[in-house]
Amino acid sequence: MATTPESHDHASAERLSSRVHLRQAAAFTERSLREVGNSWTMLLTIVALAPGMQLLYTSQGGGMSPATIASWAIGTGVFGAIYVCLYVFGYQLSSDLEDRRYAAYRSMPISPVAELSGRMLAGLALAATTFALTLGAGAATGGSFGLRGLESVPVVVLAFALTCAVWMIVAVPFVVYAKNERVAEYAVPLIAIAGYILTGFNGVVAEMSFVDGDALNYLPNTLPTRVLVYHLVPDADWTAIGAAPPAAPAGPEYVALLVIYAAVALAIGAVLFNRVLYERGWW
Repeated sequence: MATTPESHDHASAERLSSRVHLRQAAAFTERSLREVGNSWTMLLTIVALAPGMQLLYTSQGGGMSPATIASWAIGTGVFGAIYVCLYVFGYQLSSDLEDRRYAAYRSMPISPVAELSGRMLAGLALAATTFALTLGAGAATGGSFGLRGLESVPVVVLAFALTCAVWMIVAVPFVVYAKNERVAEYAVPLIAIAGYILTGFNGVVAEMSFVDGDALNYLPNTLPTRVLVYHLVPDADWTAIGAAPPAAPAGPEYVALLVIYAAVALAIGAVLFNRVLYERGWW
């Protein structure tokens, strides 16, 4: 098909727009990471919390099997990742609202989706750091990890990334409508703590959960945790480690459910950024 000058100009404009959006997303990522990195108190509080909890558990829980230690480390690591997502994403967003930065952003050619993407990349990097450190604490204290197979690699990466995406967006409506930095800093992270406690270490210790039965394989904090345990502790006896009942979420339908959760969350996040924060269209 012949290329017309108009189509060439349109393609060039689209490439330029994509580059601008990528640069804006990168700038917001760098800014978010710098803000956390410049505060040792904030950095240690959010990144070291979950690994410290894991070390405390294993120091007091003598006689646990390697599989149990590993599964607890995954449950605590997912808690740490969710906590980071809620705290960092909500706190920084709230700070920008209180400082009235969005009044300036609205007058600039900033893409709301680029900003959302940049903030989420920074949150994902910090969440992955605390998750890896927690698993490292589990391994150092006797936990035994492994892969169920090569197919577990993309499943683990995808499940973790989707979980972080969901929980970062959870913080947005609280911050947007409360418009109070204290709510973002203290109240929003409590969601992660409540979920962790009420569901038995995010569904790892079923008998300690206030939620019974198959629901543990569907909640947005317990489902990804149990998927990760299934793929990262392959030889675990689910009854022995306390994760059963219900049975392990082994099928692809559980990963598909995580995709649906993340897609819905991202759609809501895009609407809130475009419509409420930037006062533009729905998308």
